[in-house]
Amino acid sequence: MIGQLIKLFKTDSLRNLILIFIVFSITGIISLYISDILVGFISKFISSGFIKIILRVLSLFFLYQLLLLLVAVPFGQFSYFISYQKRFIKKIKSLF
Repeated sequence: MIGQLIKLFKTDSLRNLILIFIVFSITGIISLYISDILVGFISKFISSGFIKIILRVLSLFFLYQLLLLLVAVPFGQFSYFISYQKRFIKKIKSLF
């Protein structure tokens, strides 16, 4: 099972797989926290619930992408996440 995860995440060792999972989890927590602060601040000026939801989704999407690279640096996984971002952008472009 671990071997399948290593192959799925295109990494070469269990250590790197664990570091990748740590980067994903820390990035998720930080992006939710910052998005909550950002939308809380903006909601003082906007009363529409629909617009708040759109702002939250957009802020989460862009914050997550940026923070993923920033959090990866101290864990030595920057090159992995750069290639991850490139694959992700290719998939998004193929939708349009």
